[in-house]
Amino acid sequence: MRIVLDSSVAIASVRPAEPGHAGALAFLERARAAVAAGAARVLAPPELWLEVYVVEQRLASSRRGAPAAAGAGPLAALEGLAVELVVPAGEDALTDFLGLLTRRMRGRRPFANATDLVYLWAAHGAEATVVTLDEGLLKYHGVVCDVTRPQHVRLG
Repeated sequence: MRIVLDSSVAIASVRPAEPGHAGALAFLERARAAVAAGAARVLAPPELWLEVYVVEQRLASSRRGAPAAAGAGPLAALEGLAVELVVPAGEDALTDFLGLLTRRMRGRRPFANATDLVYLWAAHGAEATVVTLDEGLLKYHGVVCDVTRPQHVRLG
């Protein structure tokens, strides 16, 4: 199984008050085990690392300089999870994706932000499923790829 990990899952895993926190933690543990067993591949565009980094930095500064949890380094949410970076093969790969998206989006609301498109692009190119807690992104299931919640993913 190939999945593209949306930042909403990683972010929820490091924010105990976030809706979906427990499910995100459980999913990431299952993903670590599945990747280690060779039963799954976890992929992501560069935005995953950038978004998680920003949130973890904000959390660290909101603790007023309090030390991070033991063993937690930068990108603690992704620690121990082998995530493969998805990068475009070239400009044509992006424009071809945007053309397909335009054809399939007829009658749907436009995207609220470009970041959602990046995760859909990565999943489409990798023939993977986006795993997200983002309600807006979930609405685009089936447009160019599958999009689902962490608890609905069956990992070996």
